Amino acid sequence: MTESPTRRGFLAGAAAAAAGSAAVASAEGSPHDTDTADPLPPDTDPPGTDRRSALQDAGGDTDVESLVDDLVESSLEGRTATGATVAVVADGEVALAKGYGVADRGEERPVDATTPFRVGSVSKPVVATALMARVQQGEIDPEAPVSEYLDASLDDAVGSATLADLVTHRAGYEMSNEGLWITDADDLRPLPAALRRWRHARVRPPGEAPAYSNYGYAVAGGVLGAVADAPFHEAVAADLLDPAGMESSSFRQPLPESLADAHATGYGPGAAYAGGEFPYLGLPPAGALSTTADDMARFMQLHLNGGVVDGEQVLAPETVAACQRQWATAHERLPGMAFGFVESDYGDVRTLRHSGGTPTFYSDLLLVPERGLGLFVAYNGADGGAAAGEVLEGFRSELLPDPESDSDPGTGSDSGEGGTLSPDGRPARADDLGGTYRSLRRSWTWHDRVTTTLQAGTVEVSVADDGTLVTTGGSTTNRWVEIEPLVFERVDGRERLAFDTGRGDDIEYLHRGANPTTAYGRVDGVDRLSLHAALTVLSLVGLLSAVFGWPAGTVVGWYRSGDDADVAADPRRWPDRPATLARAVAVGAAVAILAFLVAALVHLAAAPYAVLSAPPLTFAALFALPLLGLVGALATVAFAVRSWSGGYWGRLGRVHYALVAASLAVTCWLLWYWNLLVPPL
Repeated sequence: MTESPTRRGFLAGAAAAAAGSAAVASAEGSPHDTDTADPLPPDTDPPGTDRRSALQDAGGDTDVESLVDDLVESSLEGRTATGATVAVVADGEVALAKGYGVADRGEERPVDATTPFRVGSVSKPVVATALMARVQQGEIDPEAPVSEYLDASLDDAVGSATLADLVTHRAGYEMSNEGLWITDADDLRPLPAALRRWRHARVRPPGEAPAYSNYGYAVAGGVLGAVADAPFHEAVAADLLDPAGMESSSFRQPLPESLADAHATGYGPGAAYAGGEFPYLGLPPAGALSTTADDMARFMQLHLNGGVVDGEQVLAPETVAACQRQWATAHERLPGMAFGFVESDYGDVRTLRHSGGTPTFYSDLLLVPERGLGLFVAYNGADGGAAAGEVLEGFRSELLPDPESDSDPGTGSDSGEGGTLSPDGRPARADDLGGTYRSLRRSWTWHDRVTTTLQAGTVEVSVADDGTLVTTGGSTTNRWVEIEPLVFERVDGRERLAFDTGRGDDIEYLHRGANPTTAYGRVDGVDRLSLHAALTVLSLVGLLSAVFGWPAGTVVGWYRSGDDADVAADPRRWPDRPATLARAVAVGAAVAILAFLVAALVHLAAAPYAVLSAPPLTFAALFALPLLGLVGALATVAFAVRSWSGGYWGRLGRVHYALVAASLAVTCWLLWYWNLLVPPL
């Protein structure tokens, strides 16, 4: 996700994406090498060969420091974040490494280039680079099942997924919060144990469709540790951080004291985390790196100088080139994934990017290999995503060619006047394209299914009478023209999308060129949120009519019965009155379910990280209520059947009771669907 969550957004599921942030930039697709069998194609030159200078293209007189000063200082205005740290590499050399603002409000400690920041998912390209070094040394086959390198107890979890699948988010895992955020250091586990304890389910075959996965990167980090025969944080330090001179960078949790003392304080909604004390990552390769602008400048130099830092060959040029080539794409006409980086185009310039968000930090990393240009920026606030977006856009627009002035792919003979595409008849398979598509970046089996689904992007697709494809996501509507079967380009030529049948014949996936890490899956039948919303409202009305309607009716009856009220209310007579018992069972079931929903929301508001990631026993104990409600619902259904043969109440009373029974049954089904019927295991 490109913005760190507010508290409201977090409670709506933003924690699912917080550590798993991939850059989502508007881009046009362009064909790249898609052969992933050979880690380094023989015709790939090392980065830095005959590249063009970004500063020369900008006129040769761009003052990088002044540009960044203006952008960052402006971006900090009105933000929760109090400080930022930035590194710029231009023409392969460090042009800037600098801090802005303060690292801690109370201490008024200024940020500088040596202040550590948490970088979230910018950890992923660092992990991928370390893995590629092992691949190039022949110690890991990126196309072999990773189960060959891991403990046998993980065979079922990883299956036939390869390292290439994991690093390009195509291993088939759901996107869950399970095991992600750990608030107590005593609850942290070594990575192999964490992978066994917090297994994210594989919900589709490897390679079928991309879906951003923190667990996938955790498994990839497990491969690195297994091959190095060392704990993960030690392996990545020995293989990459130490050789590159990144002395103030660490995946260790808790951080070494020297880094913790110097670390920026993270500011989230209503919370501040100082001294290196912030929510830990139960799956550290996904986003546990703390680093500095100085160190990230060295990492960017590795990738922009063919593996050379300060005149020393830290990585082989082939390793860097292999990281930067395209390893996977949904379609050759769309951008894809490099090894740890998200690929996109800015005009005719290919860029590699990754962003990272945690509840209290945000970071962004941009590489332009052919220009020798790189930018790293990090903020110590939950709203750093918007700030980083402003800096990134200003930086690109100043130092890269204006994309509007460049010829766009696919806008040649197909373009109308002014570069606008126009349709040529109806699209192929037009009748099969329409419908609702939802991002695969969500949970299926964990109890955060509802929060991640509500947060997942949704696109409505239709075909207009003139043959253009119309997509609506949120408040944004775009029109598209088919340029080849199932591949479309936006009418202004700025982006492409493609449809995919998966492993069958029906249209199953929609791939947006702006986000090659996540496909959108077709939503049909019981998965439609509109259906769930209607069922929720109707069932709640039914439950509330029993909880409040029947007691109110009883009170009115007692009032009207006068001298007979005491007899009517005598609880010792209830077992002899099946009709009264039937209502009591239904009300009890409804109260149990409603009490669970209220208590669960209270838990979520009080301790969102724990509830969504590693639920405490108190939260697990709450699930006795929906289970009790389920038993009561089954009994209520039986009573509903019996009420007609037993002649309980009048006809309207029996109809109402049947509706209450149906409401209980539907509510239990909804709880089951959203993984809220039984406790998380």
